[in-house]
Amino acid sequence: MRTNQPKQQRLIHSYLSVFLIMLAILLVACDKNDEPTPVESVLDSATPVTGVTEIQVAVVSDDFAVGAPRVPFILYNGPNRVSDARQVQVTAFDLAQQPPKAGWSGAATGYGDYSVPYWVAYPELPRAGNWGLLAQITLADGRTTQAQFAIAVLDEPQAPAIGEAVPLSENRTLATKPDIKQLTSAFEPNPALYQMTVREAVANERPSVVVFSTPGFCQTAFCAPVLGSAETLLSELGDRANFIHIEVYKEFNPELVLADEMVEWGFTSEPWTYLLDDEGRVAARFGGPVSPRELRTALEPLLP
Repeated sequence: MRTNQPKQQRLIHSYLSVFLIMLAILLVACDKNDEPTPVESVLDSATPVTGVTEIQVAVVSDDFAVGAPRVPFILYNGPNRVSDARQVQVTAFDLAQQPPKAGWSGAATGYGDYSVPYWVAYPELPRAGNWGLLAQITLADGRTTQAQFAIAVLDEPQAPAIGEAVPLSENRTLATKPDIKQLTSAFEPNPALYQMTVREAVANERPSVVVFSTPGFCQTAFCAPVLGSAETLLSELGDRANFIHIEVYKEFNPELVLADEMVEWGFTSEPWTYLLDDEGRVAARFGGPVSPRELRTALEPLLP
């Protein structure tokens, strides 16, 4: 777990926006001293897909680990988001082998019930290291194309993994900070999200949705709406589950100061949404965007 708060602040603000500004096909690295590795030519053994070839992929999370990590991504055509993709098939390539060898292949799931349409794949990655991913994309008009991208995979994630117990954080609530503007950067904060600590949520034996985000300081159009997805489910479910928002920063003026919980949980980017079962163990973890539909699908099996 990293404790260098200034470095984390830079990562939090820069990580997701880098892909949108540059729209490069880069290797995501957790340590800023690691050089990103382009993968334009590492998948030469793949069968080309005929048709347009102007699509790029922006990965919108990090902290991927061995297993079947959730890999969310957004499709771009130059500066414009692609909203008419009908199907995306993803193939994983082990870049440690020369030439890279194709492994897992499967369909990604698209989520259009979000401010920015995005896709999610769960590639089976048995080894830590650098993995190339080939997306074969079918557009609404039937044309096909492909795009390449890559991710860095760890032996274990830095933040709590599925099945693990989470830190019993004593995050600030309205009971300890009655001024809600000190608890969140949201423009119209919902008081229901600041009623309990993580420790209290785990103790009441209900499933929990815990969102780490900074809606007021988010630099992209796809991270701020994460909190809205949680609020949508809160309005549907009421007290059947616990809903907690933890602001990324504990101070806003004169400088941004990282919240203690961001360090405690091991995050190096935001947003993150965690689903906890009634024993406080991680049932699902979502880096980057998560739509109401994706969140609801994961939460429903946990409800009493």
